[in-house]
Amino acid sequence: MSEEDNELPPHCFAVQTKEPVYDAFTNSYRLNFHGRVTVPSIKNLQIVHADDPNETLCQFGKVESDRFHLDFRRPFNAFQAFCVALASFTHH
Repeated sequence: MSEEDNELPPHCFAVQTKEPVYDAFTNSYRLNFHGRVTVPSIKNLQIVHADDPNETLCQFGKVESDRFHLDFRRPFNAFQAFCVALASFTHH
């Protein structure tokens, strides 16, 4: 398979989950939610553009025992972001 076969059509884009960074002080892996997420959880996630891991497109995280925040921006719409959040519950 050539590299050209792996290219996405112009109207498509690739995303990936952002990898957490190890924090030696807390002895855990963390994502920076800039204050929007306050409770550690395996369900917390950030979706970033595959070409720019600093460009967060969607983030989902726990703020209380039974409350979560879901933030998203273009090119995600509300339905797509909600599907990402639901997948977080079914996957873990």
